[in-house]
Formats: sequence, C-alpha cells, structure tokens
Amino acid sequence: MSARSLDTPMDDAEYADGEQQGPVARSGLVAALVFVLLLGMVGLFLLDRLYDPGKFRIEEVEIRGQFERVDPQIVRAAVVEELDGNYFSASLSGIEEVVSDLPWVFDAAVRRRWPDTLVVEVDEIQPVAAWGEDRWLNATGDLVERENWDGDLPRLDGPDGMKEPIWRAFQEWHGLFAAQGLSLDRLEFDERELWYLTLSLSALALERIAPPLEAEEEAVESGENKADAETETDAPLPTAEVTMIVDNTDADARIRRLISALRTQLLAEFPGMQSIDLRYPNGFAIHWTNGAPAPRALTESN
Repeated sequence: MSARSLDTPMDDAEYADGEQQGPVARSGLVAALVFVLLLGMVGLFLLDRLYDPGKFRIEEVEIRGQFERVDPQIVRAAVVEELDGNYFSASLSGIEEVVSDLPWVFDAAVRRRWPDTLVVEVDEIQPVAAWGEDRWLNATGDLVERENWDGDLPRLDGPDGMKEPIWRAFQEWHGLFAAQGLSLDRLEFDERELWYLTLSLSALALERIAPPLEAEEEAVESGENKADAETETDAPLPTAEVTMIVDNTDADARIRRLISALRTQLLAEFPGMQSIDLRYPNGFAIHWTNGAPAPRALTESN
C-alpha cells in the first residue's frame, strides 16, 4: 500500500505542528477582535467630541441673496431658532425647509464653511405674472403660492402643463400690442384650445386718439374764465377694456391681422369696443358698446 497504514505512528515533527496550529490561530483571532474593539472605541470617542454641542459651535450665520421683499434679519432669526447642534451635527435640510417656508422665499440652500460658519443662500420669489386665482408664475418658470402684494402684474391662466407656451405667447403678443399703445393685461388658454385676451389702452394710445386740446386757447381768445377751461381740458381721457377670443390654430396670424387693422384704421375706435372675435378664417367681428361707428372704421386692411 502506498498510503500510510493506520497502524503507522506519526513522526514527532508532525505531532509538533498539529499541537502549535491551534493556539496560534486563536491568538490571531483574539488580536483582531481587540483591534476592532479599540477602533470602535476610538470612533465613538471622536463622534462624541465632534457632536458635542459645546464644541465646534456655529459662531456665524451668513445670509446671501438679492433681496427686495425678503428681510435678511428674519431669515437669520429663523436659522438661529432652528439651529440645534454644532458645526457637524446641525441639520442643514431642516434649516433649508424652515427658510423656504418664509414669505417671499422661493428656495434656500445651506452649507457649512470651516471652521464655524453656516452660509444660507436664499432665492427670492420674482413673479412675472399672476396665475389663476392664487398663484404666481415665477421668473424660474415655476408656479408658486401667491403672497400678499399690491403690485400690478399681467394675469395668465390655463392648464399647469401649458405654463411655458402660455408665457411665450404672452411675451410675443404683449410686444405686438404694446407697439400700438395697447396693454395685454390678461391671457387665458382653456381646454377647448381657445385663447382669451384682455386689452386696455396705454398712455401712448390715449395720446394718439385724444382730440386736440384747443379748448384752453379758444377760451383765452374769447375771454372765458381760464379755470373753467382747465376744468374741461383736464377731464380724464377715454379708457376701455376689450376682450378677444381666438382659436389656437393660426392664432398668431389672426392677431397680427387685427393689429394691422388697428394700426391703420381702428385704434381711434378702440374705446367703443366691447369684444373682438377672431375665430373667422378671413376676418373678425367686433361687438360695440354703444353701437358701431361709421362703416369706414370697420373696413379691414390687409
């Protein structure tokens, strides 16, 4: 037999190796456990030191942003009140949430700056238009909750998913009407794909359509009381608010056709208009407040 017989005794060296392997393995395991234990204790000690509220304290809160309606002192007070912990343990997300809930704050980002400072960057709400009844369209393109404010902004409305094309349409058409002295005050888009526009006269248009102010000169020449003449000439100029409706299909072309007619003939008649319907393929219909003016004013110019 090539294998060692069961009755063959082992060499002394083999006995020695077998007896030494057990104690060596156990001592290595014990050493590893001791090392891990010591490492854990050091880690706990360091964590205790790092998160000790009495150490690494926040000594400065730096508020950054371009502020028009947000008070930086109110932001600072909110940060200090929410601050619970030191440089390492302070909850940055909790501070961001509290600051973002302040009036006129759109967003907030908080970061640490070694060794003892929190930097709070605040983005203020910058509304470009009122949206619906209780929101604003922010300069970022987001819809945000409306704050108390008496500022004058155009009013937009429509499905939330249409906010970007509605804003683009407003910018385009606002410029076209403004060139004629008209203000696009409201723009809506509904589920039937109809646009609703509300227009009013601007100061430029009022100057164009106002009659020559010759009453004062005539009064002076005729010897009338100058104060009476000033009373007449200082009367408010006519104003108007006109609503328009147009299909989404070819809306831009139809609006430009109307503007061409306003520029050449109809602007002087604008104060007498109540509504304009642009849903006709080759023209438009005007509803007058007190009856239509002379037919010449209704002749469309291409």
